Amino acid sequence: MGNFLERHNKRLGKNGKIEDMGDAYANNTSAFIDSNFHASPTFRVLKVKSTEFPNITEIDARVIEVERMGTLREVLFRPQQGLNVGTYVTFDDDTWLAFDKWGSTKTATGLKLMVEKCNRILKWNDKDGVLKTIDCIASATPLGSKANQGRNDIEWNKYDVRLPLGQLFVFFEANDLTKTIKMNQRFIFGSNVYEVFGIDDTTLVDENGFGVVQLTIKVTTRQNGDDFTNGIAINHYDTDYNPEVPPTDDDEGGMIW
Repeated sequence: MGNFLERHNKRLGKNGKIEDMGDAYANNTSAFIDSNFHASPTFRVLKVKSTEFPNITEIDARVIEVERMGTLREVLFRPQQGLNVGTYVTFDDDTWLAFDKWGSTKTATGLKLMVEKCNRILKWNDKDGVLKTIDCIASATPLGSKANQGRNDIEWNKYDVRLPLGQLFVFFEANDLTKTIKMNQRFIFGSNVYEVFGIDDTTLVDENGFGVVQLTIKVTTRQNGDDFTNGIAINHYDTDYNPEVPPTDDDEGGMIW
């Protein structure tokens, strides 16, 4: 019996102090997970684009589909590795934006992220006429949810899902580029022009300025210069500009769409 305990303690001592059994078991668990991490059909090597982690370009992960929505994935990392909310990752030929995390790099079970698939590219010309683009999620519902709660101007459809009238939410990484987006700035999605009337750079942004920004945009009137071919709305950064709307077929008034 004494020899058995001695051998047992010796094995534990390889991965932690013998007197701290909890650390030893946790270290053994981490070592086992790490050594078998790649042996899974869900294993992926993610391409990474992050303002917070500019030196990380790839990272190992396991990607699990969230069944209730095909555009959501749960991402698990190796022990002591991970990323943060606001990071873009690319796998399976799509780009995804991380919007929630739980767990810790300091625990054996590791850090997990929830990511949603980007479905649009936000495009605009800055005040110098230079084209700016960023991957984004444009949706009538909040991130990770089919329901939109607590919004004004809403109606119920037959599935009891709240939809904003003529509004969209746009989500993207908080960084120096996206800080230049201002209220009333105009963008094109699909066949409509939208105007920014809400910017939330607090809810999903941490104290260091990293995270996800949410725009709330609404349908607005088309203007001469809106480029629907390339998906770039015209923006006049001169506050004194008086917009001129394109005429209708009978040259009277403007058109919404």
